[in-house]
Amino acid sequence: MKKIIFSILALSLATTAMANDKVGVGLGAGVSNSIYKGADDNAYPVPLLDINYGNFYAKGITVGYTFFRGEDLSLSAYLDPMAGFGIDAEDMGAGYRNIDDRDTQAMIGLRADLNTGIADIRTGATVQFGEHGSEAKISAFRAYSLGEKLVLVPSIHMKGFSGDFTDYYFGVTAEEAARSNRDNLKSEYKADTAFSYGANLTAEYRVNEKLSLIGIVGVEKFSNEITDSPIVDDEAIVLASVGAKYFF
Repeated sequence: MKKIIFSILALSLATTAMANDKVGVGLGAGVSNSIYKGADDNAYPVPLLDINYGNFYAKGITVGYTFFRGEDLSLSAYLDPMAGFGIDAEDMGAGYRNIDDRDTQAMIGLRADLNTGIADIRTGATVQFGEHGSEAKISAFRAYSLGEKLVLVPSIHMKGFSGDFTDYYFGVTAEEAARSNRDNLKSEYKADTAFSYGANLTAEYRVNEKLSLIGIVGVEKFSNEITDSPIVDDEAIVLASVGAKYFF
């Protein structure tokens, strides 16, 4: 689900700052609400990979290749194997279970990372494409070292979703409305281009040279094109995750 990937990306910010030229493997657990009508809040595992091998890398479950690396700018191509806002119809609330499943999708993307040179602020920009549309993201973050062991990384971001992407995950077809006897889903809903924005706070505590503890809290708010959908309940996703990573 998208909430899993959202956690992984945010957690990777702190580990990127602290784990250069090392291999980190770990596991975390996260909790978040679902944006969909009647779907329960969930707890879920969060894999924590932080691997760099030459120009190849793995962050979370995203794998990529850096094809340009300058002093302040790097460019890479990557694969996000579980993008999107997947939901099984059976996990929806009563009256909404006749919709089609929304599946996660593999998306191929391009990423640019820039050190702005201003107050140690770093920025990132991504654009990715998949079977059900495209998504773009811009972000900014700064790492604060509190002593020798603790790093805090506040970050902000904004995402844009293509009409195809938004309509697949949040639109309602005429057939779905008809299957629901038009009780809760009274008519077709065509979702258009949309956006979201959010903020995260990541903390990494280096217990020793081999072990780090990681925690994150975050929120992401969605535009009206998404929140007006009859299958959407909440206007924001709130999450928290904790985990541990071992370095080789």
